[in-house]
Amino acid sequence: MAELRPFPRVKVCGLARPEDAVHALSVGAEALGFVFHPGSPRCISPELAAATVSLLPPEVWTVAVVVDSDPDKARALLANTGIRALQLCGQERPGDWLSFEAPLLRRVGVEEGAPGELAAWSGVSAGYVLDHPESPGGSGRPVDGELAARLCASHPCLLAGGLDGARVAASIRNVRPRGVDASSRLESTAGVKDPAAVQAFVQTALDTFDDLEQ
Repeated sequence: MAELRPFPRVKVCGLARPEDAVHALSVGAEALGFVFHPGSPRCISPELAAATVSLLPPEVWTVAVVVDSDPDKARALLANTGIRALQLCGQERPGDWLSFEAPLLRRVGVEEGAPGELAAWSGVSAGYVLDHPESPGGSGRPVDGELAARLCASHPCLLAGGLDGARVAASIRNVRPRGVDASSRLESTAGVKDPAAVQAFVQTALDTFDDLEQ
């Protein structure tokens, strides 16, 4: 299992424009997510993703977000774009990914079956993205905080689902994830990030994590 070192505290996802990725990095985001699911309004082409990644320092954690992918397609996507890690958000099976070379994040819906899914991906995934079970991601709906806290207590998790600058501090304090992840709540329109919203989310999250570490 390839690891995420260090595990990112703040991920900004659904970056469909190069300028939005550069801005998110400039205000402190530690991981940047690019969606390759045609059903998403934030879907980016491999060509534009590659051009965007070329603008970023090589040590930045870039993450390709895919739905119902397979290892061969995923390897080609990472090779063609220069993205470093993969986030699986569909019906992928852990046994198919045991020897995958890049770090994996597994998206898990925060619902009754979540503990079993985390257990199934243990030793395969470097971490988990806890999100609302309604869709593969980007719903903007908050998760069950009590269940999410139990999952975060024993697994390396990014908390997602309805987070923005106004909600992220309380969510971090209540759930205690290793990191947080936001997308749709940081937009002015679908696929276009609001710079002020991104900055508020990132800086509030980092400040809260710093406070908890003191």
